[in-house]
Amino acid sequence: MKNTLILSLSVILSTMSLFGQKNSPGTIRVSGSPLDRDGVVKWLNDANNSQALKSNQNLDLSGIEGSVYYNENFIAGNVYYLDKVYGNYPMRYNAFSDEIEIQRTGSNKMESVYKSMSLSCDIDNEKYVYTKYFNQKGVIQEGYLIRLNPQQKYTLYQKKSKIYKEGRKAATSMHPSYPPKFEDKHDYFLAMENEFPVYFKYSKKELTELFGQEKAADIKDFVKQQKIKSTNKVDLIKLIEYLNTDL
Repeated sequence: MKNTLILSLSVILSTMSLFGQKNSPGTIRVSGSPLDRDGVVKWLNDANNSQALKSNQNLDLSGIEGSVYYNENFIAGNVYYLDKVYGNYPMRYNAFSDEIEIQRTGSNKMESVYKSMSLSCDIDNEKYVYTKYFNQKGVIQEGYLIRLNPQQKYTLYQKKSKIYKEGRKAATSMHPSYPPKFEDKHDYFLAMENEFPVYFKYSKKELTELFGQEKAADIKDFVKQQKIKSTNKVDLIKLIEYLNTDL
C-alpha cells in the first residue's frame, strides 16, 4: 500500500542535520520538537521497512461496491502542527483505514499524515483531529474525529467510518446474491471540558447520566420544543450550543 509520511520526507531528513537553522515554510524541525516524543525517528525507520507497511486488509477494492471515501477528490486544506498552520496540501480522508491521504503536486506517491495528537487537518471545512476517545462499549481507542463546534465546556465530535460487509453468494436460484460492499457509519462523541470524547447518543438515560436529573429535564424540554433529531448533525450541534449556555 502507500508509504506513510508526515508530509515531506526529504525536507525532514535534511532538517535533521540542520537542527540549529531556522525552519523555512513547509518544514518541521525534528530535534527538540514535541514530534520527537511522538516517535518521528522510529516512524522514519518504519517507513523504509516494507514489513511495516499496512495493506488495508489486502482487499481487492475493484470487486467491492461503494468506496472507502466519502469524497474521492483531493481538496486543498491546511495541516496544523500544535494548532499552527504547517502547510497547505490536497487531501482526502480514507474512512476505512482512518487515514488522511495527501497527493502532492508532481508526485505519484500516495502519502498520509502521520497519526499524532500534535497534528490536525482542515478538509473541505471539516476539522479532523487525531485523539483518544471512548467508543460505544466504553473502550478507549485512537483515531480521527471531526470537531463540530469550537472547543468549549461541551464539544461535539463526529466519527465518519466505512464498514466492510462481506458479500453472499446465493445458495439457490431462489435466493439473492449480495456483493461485498462498504457501508457508511456515523457516530457522535461528546467531550466535557478537557476530557477525552465519549460516545454520545441522545436518550433520556444518557442525558441523566451525563448531566443529572434536573438538567436532563430541561434538556428534554429543549429537545421537544426544537424537534431535535438524534441522527441529524445540525440538530445535535444546536443541542450542544444549548448545553454550553447556563442551564
